[in-house]
Amino acid sequence: MLRIINCHISTDHWRIELPDIFLQSGELLVLTGPSGMGKSTFLHWVLGDTIKHANISGEIHLNDVSLNALSIEKRCIGLLMQDVHLFPHLNVLDNICFALPSSAKDKGGQKLNKNQRKEAAMRLLNKIDMGYVGEHFAEQLSGGERSRVGLIRALANQPKALLMDEPFAALDPQTCAQVSQWAFEQLHTQGVPAIMVSHDINNIPPEAQHLDLAKYYRRIAS
Repeated sequence: MLRIINCHISTDHWRIELPDIFLQSGELLVLTGPSGMGKSTFLHWVLGDTIKHANISGEIHLNDVSLNALSIEKRCIGLLMQDVHLFPHLNVLDNICFALPSSAKDKGGQKLNKNQRKEAAMRLLNKIDMGYVGEHFAEQLSGGERSRVGLIRALANQPKALLMDEPFAALDPQTCAQVSQWAFEQLHTQGVPAIMVSHDINNIPPEAQHLDLAKYYRRIAS
């Protein structure tokens, strides 16, 4: 479960007091609101980044563990951006291998060797019927394929929660609808709670929670 309590975001000109957020395994929260209202700031605060252009406070708990004092590396939270930055010198398979935890082990408790890591990466691709792109490089992928590979790579790192900042905004409307629905199904199946920033209020799954930051935005009188 991901819990975010008593979260306040403010600058010299505005303030937002968010309602408490509770996400069970596999649940999705979609954040919407006009540009400049703190959506991405909120995501990066949850991730563990240092926020310099706004004041933000609150309590973050993931699986009953407080994250506030933990560094990014120890929070076990993944981030998926609009631009999927696949390493151009690596093929898809090696990109996913790179994301697998260095501590990944086989059924016998031994750390995976290079070949086993490639086999694990291929299993992830085969689960979504995309084994055919394993040897492809980023420049050979369509927008939809790149987005799918980006999500699989993010999940390969075995995050306990995932943050997504308009991950499908660059896709055409039809592809965006298909890929986003597929992504939500993957997150639900794997039990990963997720928060996604979006400007497309027409593409919010009916089962998702929705938080419109504009409803909580207040100007500060100068």
